[in-house]
Amino acid sequence: MSEKKDTGQQERDITVHKVPFSQKAYYGISIAGFTFIGSMIDGAMLKYYTDFILFPALLFGFAQLIFAITNALNDPIIGYFSDRTIPVEGKGKRKIWLFRSIPLVAIGYFLMIFMNPDVPHIAIFIMIFIGLTIHDTGHAMFSINRGSLLITVTDDDNERALLVTVSLIFQTILGIFSYLLILIFLTGTTPLPVLYIMFAIVGVIGVGIAILGVKGIKEPPKLYSGQTFPKLNQLIKDVFKSKTFIFYIIFQFVMGAVSSTVITFQLFYFEDVIKATGTEVALASGLTLPFTFLAYYLVQVITKKFGARKTLLIFITISIIAFLGLLLTRIFVLSIIFYMIVNMGNAAFWILSTPIFGNVIDEYELKTGNRNEGTFMGINAIFITPNKQGMIFLFTLIITFMGYNGAVEFQTDSAVLGIQLGVALVPIILLIIGFLILLFFPLRGEKLAEVKKEIKKIYDKRLE
Repeated sequence: MSEKKDTGQQERDITVHKVPFSQKAYYGISIAGFTFIGSMIDGAMLKYYTDFILFPALLFGFAQLIFAITNALNDPIIGYFSDRTIPVEGKGKRKIWLFRSIPLVAIGYFLMIFMNPDVPHIAIFIMIFIGLTIHDTGHAMFSINRGSLLITVTDDDNERALLVTVSLIFQTILGIFSYLLILIFLTGTTPLPVLYIMFAIVGVIGVGIAILGVKGIKEPPKLYSGQTFPKLNQLIKDVFKSKTFIFYIIFQFVMGAVSSTVITFQLFYFEDVIKATGTEVALASGLTLPFTFLAYYLVQVITKKFGARKTLLIFITISIIAFLGLLLTRIFVLSIIFYMIVNMGNAAFWILSTPIFGNVIDEYELKTGNRNEGTFMGINAIFITPNKQGMIFLFTLIITFMGYNGAVEFQTDSAVLGIQLGVALVPIILLIIGFLILLFFPLRGEKLAEVKKEIKKIYDKRLE
């Protein structure tokens, strides 16, 4: 009898709580639709407004900054109420919020894409702010609840990383296509009506793909069995007493600022620093696609050997070297190679930040008996949501000070240097900070191993 119990215990110890590939695919399809739209906003809007609408770059930066400060406040509210949503058989808990997010993302996007140079700057400023606010509210609903699901459906770090990797494959395919459209249509004198049509088609396709993905996600109520929700004041105390979570917030802020703006600034770098044509950059970017998939594979392989934290430290180091190359070179071929390496570092961050955050939540559950992923993600978003907008504001401040003028074909040497500083030097500084934070991350070594051991016992009961 005792031998059977021992055998059963051993089987539970080696069990990995896997997610079916079909579900991994639906998670990927859902976010791919948002990525198709989001890549257009991140990669095209700054160039669109400065060069086609002739809106001052610094004013665009101010709009982003004000939006970031005011709009971050809705994220913890969304997280708090989504945590308190009661699961419904067939409709889920997080899935309800995923569906709610889609129309908001669409409305915000379409408000921003139909603009005209004859509109007064104050009206353009207000429309950018309103569009970003509505879009980001929907995006927050989606990212908080989808992110919560990713670390709820399994406790295994490698499986969590694989969930993100499969999603990134779908995101990359549509993201590259979106990026190629940006390079083709935003690097020249494309007529505004043509841009309107291109933007609109991207929006319709993105919304359709997102709906398809969300519909396919399964969310059984047993995922939330035994979970309780503390009073708000106790929850806030628990959150800010977590040293691990504080470290994670700072790490996400600096790393997210870099990874979320690479595409936004890349267009300025290639067109104004390297002076490459849109077709040349599109062809070069197409060649990087297989390399991006290789990066996803390498991250998986290295993570299984060294773990998420050490793997990410390796890729941060590689990224710093690549950004240094972008700062020092103006050679087209070398810049393509360096951007390929930067994308490897971004891939590692996107994949591995999820299992690292999952471990933060696992530790919290072991200490308190509660999970509340959505609230944690919402509070986290207060600090990390402004990072992209703050980075854009800093970039526009630098290039404006250095003499950038979107109305001219060729920039001055000073403006070109300003672009290089914004594209490369600022990310290098932030990546060094991120490296040091991760190096001394509280949840590592034996402490992390103990957390994984104990949380697995809970998941064995929850998912049996």
